[in-house]
Amino acid sequence: MKNPFTILMITLCIIVSCVEDPQLSASEIGPIPVGSWSNISYNEDGIILEKVDQLRENTYGYRFLSDGTFIHRANSGFCGTPPIVTSDFEGSWTKDGDILNIQGTFWGGETVEEWQIISSDNNVLTIKVLKSELKMEE
Repeated sequence: MKNPFTILMITLCIIVSCVEDPQLSASEIGPIPVGSWSNISYNEDGIILEKVDQLRENTYGYRFLSDGTFIHRANSGFCGTPPIVTSDFEGSWTKDGDILNIQGTFWGGETVEEWQIISSDNNVLTIKVLKSELKMEE
């Protein structure tokens, strides 16, 4: 008969190895651009996004989920006078080489955008907006 302690240890190792690590955030899973991006700034090369663990309330940002879901956190309405209140607007994204194709919504309708990834690493993404179309709801 086998040692019960050995069987217990093997079972415990199997269980622990199958449990998802709750400390892993969206910013640590998947290739660029999967994750949450905020702290938006602009320069002559384009728009610079910094990777964050999660988007803070009432701040602008983007989330690219590995299943193709796109979430844009932006003004919840047309008014841009402080205090700004943001909402999450959902859409989808695809990547073809260094081009991101984004379809989403905003407070006034739909948006279709095409971004080119100029440079990227694990913490900073620089993009150039090639196309941005807004389709207002009537």
